[in-house]
Amino acid sequence: MTRHTNDLKQQVERILHWEQSSHWRSRDFAHLSELVFTYTNRHVDARDLQLFWTSSSIPSQSVLDSLACYADYADWNDFCSRNYYGEVATDEEITTLRAPIREIPVKWVLVICWFSVLASILVAILLVLNR
Repeated sequence: MTRHTNDLKQQVERILHWEQSSHWRSRDFAHLSELVFTYTNRHVDARDLQLFWTSSSIPSQSVLDSLACYADYADWNDFCSRNYYGEVATDEEITTLRAPIREIPVKWVLVICWFSVLASILVAILLVLNR
């Protein structure tokens, strides 16, 4: 249940585009309460929202339903069913189709960067001399 509630918090935060929720004040929760009411026509108390965000307690079903509606789900059950965390079974065919990931070693990246700097300096010198 906490994984779903954390996901719901994150989705609401993404919708709001506000600063981190750890910096929210009482007025921010009051504003969120107004936004939820405007969008869903459901009243959620700002103190319930603040308690939900600042503690690990799980709010009432009506608060969860309202927040899920604000995040464009039908209700809390719809949110949970559409954000299902099950096991993903993979068979040999799927694992063999994945290409191996290859990383460029850091020393090669540094060599390429230095080479491009030296090439830029050389081009600049040639341009100045050909003037």
